[in-house]
This record gives sequence, structure tokens and C-alpha cells, in this order.
Amino acid sequence: MAVPSVALTQLIPFTELAPGAVSAIRNQVINSVVALASKELNLTPEKLVVRDIRPFADLALYSGGTTALVSELWGYAATGTTAGYVAINAGTATMGDQRYAAIYGGRDRHNNAISGSATLAPAASNANAKQVVSLIKINVGGSDKVLWDISGIYSSMEHRSGFSPSAVIIPQNSSYVISYYRMGTFEAGVYAAPVTDEIAWLQLVGVVVEPRGKVISP
Repeated sequence: MAVPSVALTQLIPFTELAPGAVSAIRNQVINSVVALASKELNLTPEKLVVRDIRPFADLALYSGGTTALVSELWGYAATGTTAGYVAINAGTATMGDQRYAAIYGGRDRHNNAISGSATLAPAASNANAKQVVSLIKINVGGSDKVLWDISGIYSSMEHRSGFSPSAVIIPQNSSYVISYYRMGTFEAGVYAAPVTDEIAWLQLVGVVVEPRGKVISP
């Protein structure tokens, strides 16, 4: 039996969630972030918009390191051979003004990866690539908010995704760091493929809440 006051931050594989649970989590996250943005920006919910999150323009992901990406692509080239955490947004980033991001899950897109960048290998080369990331850590305002082990999402190869009961909310103008735990070099001849094959096709699932007209005006 769960303790009512405990913080539930774990990443739960999709296959272990009850029918409708993902929608319930998403709706709860949206309601919480809309309420926060409405209060802090002094705007009614009707003047706000909820949209999908963007990896580069919203989260500044993959903008640093040895392989710099400046496009909206959920694909991190895990260069290097040393195991450990790597900040995938080039260190500490800052959320945009009047923008609130919430991240509540992740998906592995290996077999669906599409590359339009000269720095990344074609999707066919990565279709069966070994996942090179094992953990996701998100720090907001100097405090670690979640530490997600993505290993569990591979319990089903058809639904490689997981969702958390509690979202990580990154408020406007807040500092944050998103890190992946890179597992390092794999056995030669087995997973030690060229660097272009060591790509983590992980999509962070989330939403952005901001004033209408900032990006879109539905």
C-alpha cells in the first residue's frame, strides 16, 4: 500500500500501466502546468496554449558536445567510450521567458529513427543498434528531480515507452540540466559500431504551456 505523502517519480513501462493511465497522467500534468502558468503569468487559461515539446527550441537538447545538433531531432550521438552521465544540453540551460515545460515520460524510437542530418547515419543503419543510454537524469534549479532507468521499457519491443506518475516541471527562466548515462564501449565486433551508429533515439515525452501567440495561435 502506497504511503500518501511519498513522491512517486519512477518511470513505469507502458505495458505495466492500466488502460487509460497514460491519458490520465497527461491530463493531470497539463492541468497542473496550466494552473501554474496561469497564476504566475496572471493570465486566464483561455490565453494559454498547450503544445508538444520540441527537443532543440524548447529544451536546447543536443546543442553541445562533440556532435552538435541544431535541428528538431530526438537523436543524441553518444560519442566517446567512457561510461557516465553526459549533459545533453551542453551544461546548464535556462527555460525561456513565459514558457513552462513538463516532461513525464520517454520513448525509444530506434526502429523508427529518421535522419535528415549529414552528421547522423541513415535510419536503416540504426534500426537494430544497441541502446547506449541506460539512465535519464533531470535537474531543475540545482536539484535532481528524477532519475529514470529506461531498462524496463524493453519488456515489450512493441511498446518501448515509460511514463512517470509525477512530471518534471521546468518553470519559466529556471535553470536545468538533462543528462543521459552513457554506458561506454561495447564488445568489439558486437556493438562496437562506428560512432554514427551509437545514437540514442530517445524521445522525452512532454508538453509546453505558454501564452497564445508566442509560438502558435490556435
